[in-house]
Amino acid sequence: MTEVRFDRMAPGEVVPRREACNLAYLPVGSLEWHGPHMPFGTDYMTVTYLAEEAARRYGGVVFPPIYYSDVRYYLQECRREWRESYLREMQVPGAYPDAFPLPETGAPPTQPDDGPMPENPLPFSLAEQGEDFARQIARAMLAIHLYGFTRIMLLPGHGPNPGPCRRAEEIYRENVARRSAFGPPARTLMWFFIESAKEHEPLLKNHWIHADKWEGSLVAAMEPGLVHPEVLPEDRAELAPAYLGYPYLSESEGYNPECSAIHYSFDALDPRNIDAAYGKEQLEALVVDMEAVVREFVG
Repeated sequence: MTEVRFDRMAPGEVVPRREACNLAYLPVGSLEWHGPHMPFGTDYMTVTYLAEEAARRYGGVVFPPIYYSDVRYYLQECRREWRESYLREMQVPGAYPDAFPLPETGAPPTQPDDGPMPENPLPFSLAEQGEDFARQIARAMLAIHLYGFTRIMLLPGHGPNPGPCRRAEEIYRENVARRSAFGPPARTLMWFFIESAKEHEPLLKNHWIHADKWEGSLVAAMEPGLVHPEVLPEDRAELAPAYLGYPYLSESEGYNPECSAIHYSFDALDPRNIDAAYGKEQLEALVVDMEAVVREFVG
């Protein structure tokens, strides 16, 4: 199999691929709880797979993914009905998520500091973390630029990622302009695969995507053995942890009656329906969609 992963390539391998197609893919994802049946790295694994397949077929080099750098503010325990399940599975103190109260409680988004302020405080607020993450992406983009790439394709894999990616493009361009030796900034493009996915699986248009049949099937196709739907409750009346969430349903109350018009969609995308063959079809459709995007970007 052709090697397209930059971190596994030597200069003599990178330069010919760059000359043939001067394009760098930068997957951006997260480490997020996806219930007891799926891996934490689902979001970054998916876009990394898509990037590698696109690079092999259409050209370019794939850089290592950047994981979501959030400090427990907007990840697995961010939904009220998920916290109990998450804490039980991970066996961590409840004080950890409680340090970042949910908006519905009316409490400040983070607890006030009650210890000495460090010389270099890490960002705790959502706004600070968003900016910090955007800077992390921008630093990677500048590094890619300095490896000689003139086109950078950002592939966000987590729902909130497009915002920091757009901000990162701005930060990157501003910093390239600081040094004339860097030359002009690379052309950049952000491609959010979820928008394309909705055309191949229309049910995804009905509600958000999380730990469901669609996501689980992608991982089952990419990485056999990493998905375990067999650990989910056999009784379909018992909801699967991490699947959807408020306002669609809750683990304690079931499907929201106000969403009855799309209950059929909840049933169809239940993670107990995970199917690797279906996941392979969906992945292939996404990779095929990428061809036109890549051709136009580098053409």
